[in-house]
Amino acid sequence: MPHIADFLERNKAVEHKPLPYIADLKAAGSPGPRTIIVSCLDPRCIPEAFFNLHAGEALVHRNAGGNVRTALRDIVTLDSLFGLDEICIVHHTDCGTTHTTDDQVRAHVKKTADPASWPDVDKLDIWAITDIEESVKGDLEWVRTTPLIRDALKKGTQGFVFDIKTGAVTKVEPKTAF
Repeated sequence: MPHIADFLERNKAVEHKPLPYIADLKAAGSPGPRTIIVSCLDPRCIPEAFFNLHAGEALVHRNAGGNVRTALRDIVTLDSLFGLDEICIVHHTDCGTTHTTDDQVRAHVKKTADPASWPDVDKLDIWAITDIEESVKGDLEWVRTTPLIRDALKKGTQGFVFDIKTGAVTKVEPKTAF
């Protein structure tokens, strides 16, 4: 597998096409992207590829498991900047977070962490996933109930499962309607 030095070497061969600054977009009257996609950082789950996205069409936030709670800071920041209309939550089959548990991750951290930090390690919310569809439903429910996301943006929230074998993106209905 490649390392950072390999990525930097590859970058030298990239023919970059300059992209506009946010101020330039605003001056031109462009509202900017209106959708944020929250998805897993797994290299097999690439929203830009399976949604055939073009630069500037959507914001993509990736984290372990595609957990919307860990994306909150970015969602509210980007909403204040662009006035988002939609949150698209995408989890995927065979997610790495289904192959571990919260306790396993905490034990791994404790192997090298200063014992004085263990109370903080015990408080870590890992959100390992046991059922992909239920995980999406849980994220949808969290969005529906958090007071930190605007109601109009909540109503524009949808959840999906991306199948890494077939490429299909399947909608997951929330437990409770928005």
